[in-house]
Parts: sequence; C-alpha cells; structure tokens
Amino acid sequence: MSAVPHLRFLLVGADAAWRKVAEEVAARRNAALDVQLDVKAALAWMLPPSHCYDYVFAVAPLRSKAIDALAGMLDEVTLRPTPLLLLGCANSATATPMRCVEHPDADALAAAMGEDADTSLPSLPPMQPAEFVSTLHAGGLRMRFQPIVCASDLAPIGLEALARLHHTTRGILHPKDFIPLSIACGRERVLTGIAAARTFLEIGYRLRETGLFVTLNLPLASVMHESAVQRGVELCAVAGVCPRDILIEVLETRTAPDLGRLRHALLQWRQAGFRTAIDDAGPALPHWREMLDLPFDVLKLDGAMVADPAQHTLLTTIVDEAKARNRFIIAEGIEDQACLDRVMQLGVDALQGFLFSRPLPAPAVTIWLEQWRGRQKKVA
Repeated sequence: MSAVPHLRFLLVGADAAWRKVAEEVAARRNAALDVQLDVKAALAWMLPPSHCYDYVFAVAPLRSKAIDALAGMLDEVTLRPTPLLLLGCANSATATPMRCVEHPDADALAAAMGEDADTSLPSLPPMQPAEFVSTLHAGGLRMRFQPIVCASDLAPIGLEALARLHHTTRGILHPKDFIPLSIACGRERVLTGIAAARTFLEIGYRLRETGLFVTLNLPLASVMHESAVQRGVELCAVAGVCPRDILIEVLETRTAPDLGRLRHALLQWRQAGFRTAIDDAGPALPHWREMLDLPFDVLKLDGAMVADPAQHTLLTTIVDEAKARNRFIIAEGIEDQACLDRVMQLGVDALQGFLFSRPLPAPAVTIWLEQWRGRQKKVA
C-alpha cells in the first residue's frame, strides 16, 4: 500500500514535458499533484479557499498580470502563503518574488524547491524609507478587491480596494508593513494616488459590466487636499467610471479632525458625484459620534468590534445612531456564521468579510462573482 501523500503541489499549464517533471518530483516527495491547464482555471480551482498547496508551479510564458494574480491568490486566498515557481525561464522580470527553473529537469526543479517544505522567506532587516520609495515607483504596488454583499439577499454590491506591495525579495507586504513608511517619508499622498490609479485600471471595466461600486481608502489629509476631488474626477473620466460608483472611505484618525474643514471637503466630494464613508467606526475611532453628523453617506463598522461578542452593546449603539441619521451601514469582519447571525439582528445594510470572500486579485473577481451565485443561498 502506498503512503498517504503529505504534500500537495499544483501545476498550472498544459506543457507535457513540465507535467512529466512535476509528476516525477511529486513522486520523489510523496506529494499529490493537481493540474490546471491555464491561469483562469487555476484561479477558479482556488475559489472557494478549499485547496492548500505546499508549492505551485506555473509554466512560462505568462504575462506579469497572470503571475501577480497567482501570487495574490497564494498569499491571501489559499489560507497560507505558498511558494510560486515559474517553469521555463531563467528569471522573472515581475515585482513578484519567485524561484525560476529554465529547463524541464526534475533535479533542477527539486533543487529550486529545496530539501524541505519550508515556505518562509529569508530573514531581512526592516525595510527603510528609501527602499519603500524605490519599490513603489518601480511599480510594486498591487491591488486586491474584497467583495461586499447586500445583507438582505447576500447579492454582491461592491468591492473594497486594498493595497499590497510586491517586493522582489521581501515577498508581498500588507499595509501595516509599508503605510508607516509612506508617512515617515512623506509619500502617503503619492501612495494613495498610485493606489487609486491602479484600482481604476484593474477594476474599472468590471464596474461597468457588473454594476458594483468600489471603495477607495483615503487618509484624512488626502480627502481634504484641495486637488483631491479634481484628481478623482480625472481618474474616473479616463477609466470611463461614474463617480457615483466610487465610495471614498476616510481612514481612521485617532485624533479629532477639523470638523469644519472636513465638512467642506465632504460637500465637495458629494457635489462631484462621489459618495463618502466613515471607516472603522468603533473603539478605534473615539469621535465617531461627532463624525456621524457630517455629510457622510455610509458608515463602516470596525471589523474587530463586529467579530467580538463582548462589543455587542457598543455595536448596537453605533448602528442605532447611524440608522437614525439614515446612513447606509456596512459591517466588516464577518468571518463565521455566528458573527453573521449576530450582525443580521441589528439591521445593517451590507456585509463584508472572509465568510464571503478574502481579498482577490482583479482577474479572480469575475470568477468569484460567477461562483458566488451558486454558494449564495447556502451561506444565507
């Protein structure tokens, strides 16, 4: 009787020579091997997040967008980070870090994988501001999109754009790893502008096709900057997107903002056709009540508060006060059925969280929308 496989590999591509090599390496390592013929099929295979891998092999040539999409899925959707090896080229010109194997040879592939299944990246000193700036301007910023669904029927209604930084040696970095650096080196508005431009580029046509809205996270200073609204209008015009389909989320601020200036800025955004939201309303935003009286359209509840049953009283208070002001309410952080059941009793308007989808690279959004129609009633 053969031993039960203790590793799992995925091969993406239809090349017969590389399939034979992958099968040989899988046999050596006592691994199960799944095969998907192209990137779209691989993305669909990894949704919902039920397939976890120790290694993924992708057969070149692949466009950089396809490589980024696979890397994004492996970083966020498959529940644990997974190495991506590119087969058929000597090196990769993309910002996504990966190992490459040039010729179909089992020994070379095994050597590139290493002798164990250690998927960790090498230990590196903390990233410095200059390194962040060079990575940003070299095109390292990528966007993910997390679906937002209607509370009444779980139909998709929107996407939240979330930034990631693809670093050639550090891997894929999340906001907590680079936002402080952007502030420290005075590049916060530059980062925001690049993120907005990439969002329109990657998801704009999907908004026109699907009728979804997309939320953009802007720091308070960017929201109130004198040129921000005009820049937003210009980006919408280039992408062919209606400003009404863009929801501007004002990132949390622990110190009370100048409410007069913020009110003026919000009215300018509204006059240009955009909608605006208070982000992360909850314990982390101590002045949420004062902000509720400003001309916001949407209130987003802090995901940590939503997920914590001990915060139910505060959650109820915030929802009641927002509903009294006719605010549209989105609850973030819905990760399991118990959390969903608690939130549904409050009468929120929309939901967001891992129970519905993890953040997705843009090419996976359409696939998720197609698959979600089949899962929607099961979750409800």
